[in-house]
Amino acid sequence: MPFLRHTVADSVFLELKKRIISGEYAAGFQLRQDQLATELGASRIPIREALLRLEAEGLVDIAAHKGGVVRGLSLAEATEFFNLRILIECNLLKDALPNMTSEDFDQAEESLHKFDHMVISGQNIEQWAKLNWEFHNHFYRAANQPHTLKILQTLHSNTDRYIRQQLLREGAPERAHEEHAELIELGRRGDITGAAKLLKKHISAAYKQVKSALV
Repeated sequence: MPFLRHTVADSVFLELKKRIISGEYAAGFQLRQDQLATELGASRIPIREALLRLEAEGLVDIAAHKGGVVRGLSLAEATEFFNLRILIECNLLKDALPNMTSEDFDQAEESLHKFDHMVISGQNIEQWAKLNWEFHNHFYRAANQPHTLKILQTLHSNTDRYIRQQLLREGAPERAHEEHAELIELGRRGDITGAAKLLKKHISAAYKQVKSALV
């Protein structure tokens, strides 16, 4: 069924991203505009817009006369992404925790419950990274640094496939739950140093699992 005109670019983008994140479109797969337009019932303009957004998120490379080509996972790229996450997120956390309220922590717990249910059940894999961001975002928005937060959200989006690969490893969901729950507890106690230390450990551990899968 063709997408509604006023949401066509967003709908195409989300559909293609889902297929890439889930692995339906593997590395090297060519996203040809004419084929996608026919399949999705959309014109070439929103297809082109969607491909440009996918390129901005590091999911595809735009090639002349080929449309988009799905990018492979890269150890060098993962290293850069996770190092940036440690730098940005730990600083945001330190600035945000003094401003967080009980309601903020309650919302973080609700997000954690949704994340746990989705990951443990193995459902909607393409949504895992989004729920992970939703949880972490509760700890950063109180820093009142909207530009930094926007950059960080893009960074999380760029690591979607790496996060999914990491969460599929044995024991990863349980470890993520324990560290997320501990982060909430440290935050409620106002232990800024302890929370920042745990967050760095949390991101570093995820990177080590990603690295072991890529080398």
